[in-house]
Amino acid sequence: MEHPDHPTHAQRHDQHFFDSFLLVFGVLVAFAIGAYWLAIYIAGNEPGSYDRGGPTQEKLIDQRLAPIGDVQVAGNSGTQAASSAPAPVSGSASAVAQTGKQIWEGTCSACHQTGALGAPRISNKAEWAPHLAKGLAVLEDHALHGFKSMPAHGGNPALTDAEVIQALEYMLSQSGGASLVHK
Repeated sequence: MEHPDHPTHAQRHDQHFFDSFLLVFGVLVAFAIGAYWLAIYIAGNEPGSYDRGGPTQEKLIDQRLAPIGDVQVAGNSGTQAASSAPAPVSGSASAVAQTGKQIWEGTCSACHQTGALGAPRISNKAEWAPHLAKGLAVLEDHALHGFKSMPAHGGNPALTDAEVIQALEYMLSQSGGASLVHK
């Protein structure tokens, strides 16, 4: 017989669960408060790294947002200015005829020197072989009107069609396609 003043097994079990729950909850709350104060202490000892504003934080943001480089479409900085200048008017005294090599250095080398965007690299006969097999007419069309990632005129609208063909013929002569070049 159970005595009314003595708790039953179920009541003792419930009380034990409740006590354990409060103990675990109390430990978690104490841990969270401790972690908060530890973070405040660390942040206070390293000014700027956890700063929510001010010149230090602005400097760090500016460093993260700074450009990592600049793009030069026409090769090196010396040829960049030449390729971005307006094209001289044909027949004028200032018009200086460029060789295919000069045009290549000023415009085409940006991709055909490095192989950027899948462009066949100059002097690499293996990369040029499938393109040479298409024939000169197709290659001229691609150079003038663009092909895949390559824009028309190699991305330099200041070049005339004849100049683009000169640059193409220079690349072909250096890459195993000399027999395709106009004589």
